[in-house]
Amino acid sequence: MSERTLIAGAGIGGLATALALARQGARVTVFEARDQPGEAGAGLQLSANAVKALRFLGLEEAVAARATRPEAVELRLPGSGRLVSRVALGKTHETRFGAPYFHIHRADLYEVLAEAADAHAGIQVMTGARVVKVAHGKGAVAVELEGGATTDGDLLIGADGVRSTVREGVAGKDEPVFTGMVAWRACVPIEPGDQPPQVATVWMGRGRHLVTYPLTHRGVMNLIGVVEKSDWREESWSAEGAADEMRAEFGGWHKSVDMWLSRLETPLRWALYERHPLSVWSAGRVALMGDACHAMPPFLAQGAAMALEDAVVLARRIAAMPDDLTRALREYGEARHERTAKVQAASWANAWRFHLESGVLRFCVYGALGLASRVAPGQPGRMFDWIYGYDPAA
Repeated sequence: MSERTLIAGAGIGGLATALALARQGARVTVFEARDQPGEAGAGLQLSANAVKALRFLGLEEAVAARATRPEAVELRLPGSGRLVSRVALGKTHETRFGAPYFHIHRADLYEVLAEAADAHAGIQVMTGARVVKVAHGKGAVAVELEGGATTDGDLLIGADGVRSTVREGVAGKDEPVFTGMVAWRACVPIEPGDQPPQVATVWMGRGRHLVTYPLTHRGVMNLIGVVEKSDWREESWSAEGAADEMRAEFGGWHKSVDMWLSRLETPLRWALYERHPLSVWSAGRVALMGDACHAMPPFLAQGAAMALEDAVVLARRIAAMPDDLTRALREYGEARHERTAKVQAASWANAWRFHLESGVLRFCVYGALGLASRVAPGQPGRMFDWIYGYDPAA
């Protein structure tokens, strides 16, 4: 295993990578630009493939203690509330894929990873340390931090997000592309007497959709909405939006939706950007992971899952060939490229399904989904078996 690994970025992907490498003997230094790192936003979904990665890290039980186990995901139409399709999760998902399906707040997942990293003697996290320049040679890699400090190591992993500094040294200079969509996130209180079902509901509107599901550990309902519009392009996950604007986007869809929207205080809003899939993920002793190389749109709930998978596959490749790190990083990218590109494409296909504008298309597509659900109730969910059945540790 590498004597010293450097990681740019202490988000979910960066910390998972640090833990995966340290568990196999590496000494890891993680550079985080923020002075007080953490995760804003709201909930996220962890399907069996993500939980298997957490299992490899020894964190499945810690995450399970803070997570909700949903019974199903339902697709519904606003207005009527008509059920279009239902895919069973719960025991069905766990039995089929060998691991449970979790809903968890992003901050709770982050805290589990951060606590594990803090407790590991082989991991050092440096906050307020932004990587601004990278130089790598045949046998080492060096980074320069904002302010001029420098350090070197055996390899560098860029886990620094969609606007990655490390990416430029691997793939050249480019800019993320605005998708023409704006996302909303909020958590609102579940009050005494509320009995929301343990279900993720996707409300499919014209040019927009809203996802709702409870986060029981926190006593809140998670709301995630996406709207097609091009007049607002701020990318920050911490940008505050106006509650009345979010209500205007999704209000009147259903009495349950209106109830949750009535409890909004200050939702978060940001523009969705993407990067086209990279064919090469490494250059010498520098490699990318997570959003730095495959930013996932939120329509398939696989962004965190893909980063967790990356961390495990990367660590296993490095452990398998510690004497040829350049080859290990190259083979890691080759192992991950096709799958992540396919997940990106599947996610965009879901966006199309959720946002259909044409009445004819809505009738045909949703009618076909409904028919399939009635004739073969387990069939609609099988289109994503190839995602959930994957084990990054196998």
